[in-house]
Amino acid sequence: MKQPTASTTARRLHEIAAEFERLSVLALAAGKDFNDELTFILNHAATSLEMLGPDHPASSDLVELTHAAMRCAETTRCLLVLTERARAAVPQGKVKTDYANSGYREFLR
Repeated sequence: MKQPTASTTARRLHEIAAEFERLSVLALAAGKDFNDELTFILNHAATSLEMLGPDHPASSDLVELTHAAMRCAETTRCLLVLTERARAAVPQGKVKTDYANSGYREFLR
């Protein structure tokens, strides 16, 4: 079996780092969009609770919706922090990506 050369190994490591960078940018963009959607849900649930009052039959459902959205927001926050930490651990070098601007949703389709 042929042994890889130092330049082949370095090239492959750079390719892996570049792919990781692209995926992490994609994950960050998706996480931030998801966080925006959760903020929308939380704001509308709070407004609805305020308008309906605590005695309305839907109030308990809105409270549960709020709790579920808050749990999702915390999970999303943790994932964003982990992604940022992982990105910081990988040397960036000359890796350049623009996935966040190109739109991750199209990539996922």
